[in-house]
Amino acid sequence: MTEQTSTRMGAVGVTLAVLVAVLATATLMSQFFRNSVGVIATTLAGELGLDPDQLGLVASSFFLIFALCQIPVGIVIDRWGPRTALLGSGLFVVAGSLVFASATGQAGLVAGRLLLGIGCSTFFMAPLVVYARSFDPAVFASLTGFQIAFSSLGTLIATAPLGWMTATHGWRSAFLLAAAVSALLLLAILLVVRGPATGRLAGAKPETLRQAFAGIGAVVRTKGFVPLFLMSFSTYSTFGLIIGLWGGPYLAHVHGADLAMQGKVLFAMALAQIIGTMAWGSADRIAGAYKPVAVTGAALSLVLMAALILGGAASPLAAAVLMAVLGFSCAFTPVLVAHSKALFPPELTGRGLSLINMGTMSGSFATQWVTGLAVKGVAGGAAVYPLTAFQLAFAMQAALLACATLAYLRAPDPRRGL
Repeated sequence: MTEQTSTRMGAVGVTLAVLVAVLATATLMSQFFRNSVGVIATTLAGELGLDPDQLGLVASSFFLIFALCQIPVGIVIDRWGPRTALLGSGLFVVAGSLVFASATGQAGLVAGRLLLGIGCSTFFMAPLVVYARSFDPAVFASLTGFQIAFSSLGTLIATAPLGWMTATHGWRSAFLLAAAVSALLLLAILLVVRGPATGRLAGAKPETLRQAFAGIGAVVRTKGFVPLFLMSFSTYSTFGLIIGLWGGPYLAHVHGADLAMQGKVLFAMALAQIIGTMAWGSADRIAGAYKPVAVTGAALSLVLMAALILGGAASPLAAAVLMAVLGFSCAFTPVLVAHSKALFPPELTGRGLSLINMGTMSGSFATQWVTGLAVKGVAGGAAVYPLTAFQLAFAMQAALLACATLAYLRAPDPRRGL
């Protein structure tokens, strides 16, 4: 190998590393925004006079619009490329953060969350399509695991650091800062995310809108789509239900934890998720299959949810440990993403992964909204929610995950030729 060739290869490696760093940072911001209500939920409720069902709507509105955007996002990615999708949606992220920071009631908070949901709707799928076009399929699950693990730093920031920022400078200042960071990210995407893999698929004929929507039908008819959709619907929402909404109030109302303690416990849960995404993302290569890994993660999550429902009130330490380990057990999303990608041909990758991601985000919307109504039904107008309200919410989520896991057992596993 000549020195010139070595230098060229080194430059390519640096370019790819910078590209991955920028794309992972985009997903990091999405993770921060989607989970940012959990640690400030009690603050928002007290400052703006929000009931449990109103809190549930504020948190879940992000996931609703995010899920609804997945169909147009998939079409945009496949038709115009992931770069265009990222740049267009990034403007909504900046606007949403500013609107949320200036909100004076539920309506303003929901408006901000809706704009953020639109903006972040491309921040996971578009990078995955870039990776699918740029890297060997054998490393896709591991790269997806890295993407999720790195981006989970956003979840970490949405726990103890956001709690500290809220206690010190106020939650409004935190979201003004987030708006500034999002603007810098948009500039980085403009400058760094370039090249054939970031545009329309090479050699593909431009589709009409009718053909683009026909591709959605082809995705839905793909064998295994429904079981994977259901599994995605229930898996991330199990993690998100606790870290993004009820974890903080549960610790505060059941165990008397202050804002700092809530942040620390949720930080531990988010850190465990980062470790889990790296571990689960590599496990499918060791197992040589997708389904055994995902089913193991789901089964462990169900055991932990049962333990939290039945024994989480015993002590703050018990609740903290169960939440942290649950963060690890629910982190097998990279396996589900890789399993999903294996089902679809290249021309449908954007739409296929986007529709699966619709399951992920619609699951979070549905569970946070419905459990908000359930907690309200049990707690009524009480300032301190009773333990039974949280137990009901967690039991509803566990039942959903159990049903989805049973459906997933029927999905074909391309790694095993089944």
